[in-house]
Amino acid sequence: HGANRLASNSLLEAVVYAARAAEDVKTVLSELPAPEAPPPAPRAIAPDAAGAREIRDIMQRHVGVLRDASGLRAALIRLLALREKAMKAENLDLRNRAEAALLIAAAAQKRRESRGGHFRTDYPQADPAQAQRSDITLNEALALARDSVDEKSHALARA
Repeated sequence: HGANRLASNSLLEAVVYAARAAEDVKTVLSELPAPEAPPPAPRAIAPDAAGAREIRDIMQRHVGVLRDASGLRAALIRLLALREKAMKAENLDLRNRAEAALLIAAAAQKRRESRGGHFRTDYPQADPAQAQRSDITLNEALALARDSVDEKSHALARA
C-alpha cells in the first residue's frame, strides 16, 4: 500500500495485521519442539571509547560543515590508520565506525563544490555539473585514503 501515509487508515491497518501476524506466530510456535540452548556467544570486545572519541574529533575538526582538501586528506589518513588498528585488534565496532567515517570523508573529498549546508572553503561555489546524487564504495574510499597517505609520503620525502 505504497500510497498510504502514516495516518488514519494505515495505522489501523498496521494494528490489525500485526495482531494477525502475532496470532499466526503463536500458533506455529506452539507446534514446534522447545529450542536447544544457544551456543556460547563469542568473546565480545568492549567498545573502544578512545577510538570513538578520536573519530568524533577527526570528523568535527576536518569533515564538518567547513572543510577543505588538506583537512579532508588529513582525516582520511588518520581514519585509515584507525581502521587498520581496529582490524589488527579484531575490534569490529571501531572498524565499522572508522569505515563509516572514511566513506563520509572520501565522499566529501570527491565532491569539489559547496552545496547546501556543506561548504568547501577551497571550492566555495556550487557546481551545476555536480548537482546530482553521488555514491562511493568502501573500496573507492579506501583507495582515496591510501592515495592521501602516498601524497603525504611524497611531500615529506621532497621536504
